[in-house]
Amino acid sequence: MATTAVTTQVAAAIDDAGGELTHPVSVNIQAILKSVAGKLTDEEIDQWFVDLEKANEERGLHLEMTCDGELIISPMVNRDGSRAEFELGLDLGYWTRENGGECHGANANMRLPDGSRIRPDALWLSPEQIAALPPVSAGGAITVCPAFVAEIVSGTDTLPPLQRKMERYITNGAQLGWLIDPYRRQVHVYRPGVDIEVLDDPATVSGDPVLMGFAFEVRERIFALHDSPAEE
Repeated sequence: MATTAVTTQVAAAIDDAGGELTHPVSVNIQAILKSVAGKLTDEEIDQWFVDLEKANEERGLHLEMTCDGELIISPMVNRDGSRAEFELGLDLGYWTRENGGECHGANANMRLPDGSRIRPDALWLSPEQIAALPPVSAGGAITVCPAFVAEIVSGTDTLPPLQRKMERYITNGAQLGWLIDPYRRQVHVYRPGVDIEVLDDPATVSGDPVLMGFAFEVRERIFALHDSPAEE
């Protein structure tokens, strides 16, 4: 019943947007989450959310859910956004192969300690985090906040929601976060306990000390994708 109710609200939100989303919208499902509280385990809710995504995958949607009961429904990224995610993931993958840990892209299911089910564009788990993870549950969620997370602003995004998302990562235990904005040619660097650092048109951005020795060539690999008109 809960899944059916949420799916109905998702469909209504899309219909209100004219049948095709051009920007993220949100649906308040707090009442539904309260109705299943104590009746479903965290692992069962993970599986419920995976099933919800599968039920809507033909619509081309990206779904996330915060601990506050906000279901965030986003359109898929365009070609440039997909390439940007690939470029960062590729370099992070090479670094991980040499240095250890585990990296994932935006398709990874992740449950933060506060209960949010959200997906960064790129993430890295330290070897210590991997060792402490419980066996994979039915929903397959990563149940720790990664040591490193990154988000890349796409053509359908606005900055404030992504900034709040980055703050949520840090609050939940991330040690380093990058918010990469190719439209303003900026990288916002998040670390716990210090002010956000905004880098204007950097050639590279350093992952030290969390990703020791990792320097991502953000200007060449991501900003350059937006030097010509974006392709949808």
